Amino acid sequence: FPNPTICFRLFCYLNHEKQWYQRRVRGDDESETVYALLTYQENNTKIGVLKTGGDYSQVVEVLGDESTEEPGSGMRAYIYLRVTTGDEMSKRSKFVLLTWCGQAVPVLKKAKMSLEKTEVKKIIEAFSVEVQTSDLEDMSLEKILETVRKSGGANYGTGKA
Repeated sequence: FPNPTICFRLFCYLNHEKQWYQRRVRGDDESETVYALLTYQENNTKIGVLKTGGDYSQVVEVLGDESTEEPGSGMRAYIYLRVTTGDEMSKRSKFVLLTWCGQAVPVLKKAKMSLEKTEVKKIIEAFSVEVQTSDLEDMSLEKILETVRKSGGANYGTGKA
C-alpha cells in the first residue's frame, strides 16, 4: 500500500488545484485550455500540474520525451483532456482522463500508481472516458476521439460533419 502521508499530501494538493483546473480545462472561464498534464513532483510526494494548454500535441511531445525524467525511469502522468465530439447537428464537449505510465517505469512504481490514481479520480470526477496506456499510439488525438465517439452511443448525423 502507498504511504498514507504521501497519499494525503497528494489529495490535499490536488484538491487545492481542483477549482483552477475545472475552470480552465472544462471551459468554465471560456479558456482556450483543453488539457492539464499532471505529473509526480517533489520526489514523488505530490502530483501537480506540469503543463496546461490548447494544443494537445504538446502532451504527446512531453510523454514521448523520456529525457524529462531521470534517465531510464520513465514518466508517469495523468492528463485531463477536453475534446469536442458530435456531428453537424450536435457538437458537445466530452472529458477524458488519460493515465500514462511509461514503459521504463519500475514495477513497484506502476503498482503504487494504480492505488494513487484512486486519489486523482476523487478530484477529477467528471469524465466520459478513461484511457490507461504506455503506448504513444494510444495517446494520439485521433485514437482518443474514436474511443470517445464509440462510448457516446448512437450518432444520428448525416455523415457530413
